[in-house]
Amino acid sequence: MEKKWSSIKIGGILVECGRPSIVSSYKAKTSESLLKALRAKKNETDLVEIRYDLVPARSEKDLDRFLSALESMHVSYIFTYRTQSLDEAQRYYGIATDHNAPAIDVDIRLPGIKRGRCLWFSSFHGDHSSMSPELLQRLISGKPDVVKLGISYESSEEFLSDILMISRTYDGIDRPLCFSPMGKSSFMRAVAAYFISDFVYASGSGKTAEGQLTARQYRSIFSLY
Repeated sequence: MEKKWSSIKIGGILVECGRPSIVSSYKAKTSESLLKALRAKKNETDLVEIRYDLVPARSEKDLDRFLSALESMHVSYIFTYRTQSLDEAQRYYGIATDHNAPAIDVDIRLPGIKRGRCLWFSSFHGDHSSMSPELLQRLISGKPDVVKLGISYESSEEFLSDILMISRTYDGIDRPLCFSPMGKSSFMRAVAAYFISDFVYASGSGKTAEGQLTARQYRSIFSLY
């Protein structure tokens, strides 16, 4: 698959074509404990995903304070809030864009979310049966900064057929692709990164998706490339 992009910058981190970037995903029970976990890892150089929907004791006021703290720490992060409620999404993403979050990850099924000055990950989450060239073209046509797919698999055959379909459909596209296969086989994520994905998501403070590897495990795998 030919890639026609060179680099993008998320916060203070330059993401370059040719080697997958690691995104460490964080969740916690409260905003305060999430901030504590990030402070403990402040010297790491990975991008960070904030899964604020996985913070049970959350509020808009807490998020506002939390993001102000991240700004002072100069954390390069992607803000993610998974929900089926458009109203809830607009409120929480609105706070993130008010803080000029380096990047926001918004599901394609949540229309009308304002991106502000944030880099935009346009994402879709589903299973193998929902995958098609038309879906991928729909994501691309929105002209996001990054196209993201989070797909769950029951078998390696399903995964391999999607790898081939994505390679053909995405060939020559001028923006990064994040393809995160989910399922019991963690190694699918490493295979996806080797062939087509420009990002991999690692567990930062516990797994936020089935099959996630740690950043250390990814680095060990990438050392073999």
